[in-house]
Amino acid sequence: MTSPTLAPPRSAVLRAAGLRHRPALVTLLAMMAVVSLALLAHGWYLHDGLERTGANSCDPAADACTAAYKQFLRQYGDGLQEFGAVLYVLGGAFGAFLGGPLLAREFEHGTVRFAWTQGAGRTRWTVGGLVVGGAALTVVAALFGLVLRWWSEPLTLRDGRFSPEVFVQTPPVLVGRVLVAFGVAALAGAVLRRTVAAVGAGLAASVALPFLAHAVRAHYLPPLEEPRHSMVPMALDDRWVLNVWFSDPAGNRIPGDAFYGLGDFARLQALVRDGGYTAHEVYQPADRFWPFQFVESGWTAALGVAACAGAVWWVRRRAY
Repeated sequence: MTSPTLAPPRSAVLRAAGLRHRPALVTLLAMMAVVSLALLAHGWYLHDGLERTGANSCDPAADACTAAYKQFLRQYGDGLQEFGAVLYVLGGAFGAFLGGPLLAREFEHGTVRFAWTQGAGRTRWTVGGLVVGGAALTVVAALFGLVLRWWSEPLTLRDGRFSPEVFVQTPPVLVGRVLVAFGVAALAGAVLRRTVAAVGAGLAASVALPFLAHAVRAHYLPPLEEPRHSMVPMALDDRWVLNVWFSDPAGNRIPGDAFYGLGDFARLQALVRDGGYTAHEVYQPADRFWPFQFVESGWTAALGVAACAGAVWWVRRRAY
């Protein structure tokens, strides 16, 4: 009488998944290493420029500091915006390039027929690949985010830490964004069974997610409001200003167009300073940067895990 075949332990499934997807993981590490070396070289050039021009150690409110930063941009800022735009897209794209082939390639090559009959079964085999790929991607994305964070400091000096470009390149949010692209690409691979289409779906998710996140980011916590009697922003604490509205001497709120129609800048400054008008600044304080990072990384990572769970469900119930 033949004894029943025992399912391999989880560790064996994970080892097998690691070996199966090792070429993709090695390629991912190599790509990120090359980009990181380029960032380190360019970042050293930028930071040296900040030191030489004095733009990194001056008072941001001073005219001399503004002039120093403009000098830095003239001498060292060539390609800074273009490089930043490439990294804005590239950061999350790594998840799509790893998650897209994870399941789609198995279907394209027909290897699922072999893998699913080797004792582990389709569910454990799929979960093993997703766990290995997701865990490796999380670690690599976090390390890559540290390099990006250091490289983007010149952008922080100009736009603040809450600027969309800087915010999505900080490690916690970058990890969540990469996991969403990974999960969506893996799910698309299971459903569509085409690697190119799966990678495209992951890239689309990576590009669309920052716009969605930016639309809801200001509502993570209720914003604060502060009256001020100057048209010139006085805050030097890197706060995120969401809106500025105005009230007349009687305390009535007036539309921005109506207020700006009262005269030129000097006239408006006199009205706010001495004429009884008040500017009300609605903002998120600077000390909420890291709480916002972890809130956003939490819901994006949960979205990525949900997409991976959807891929497992599809393979378990719909893939034949």
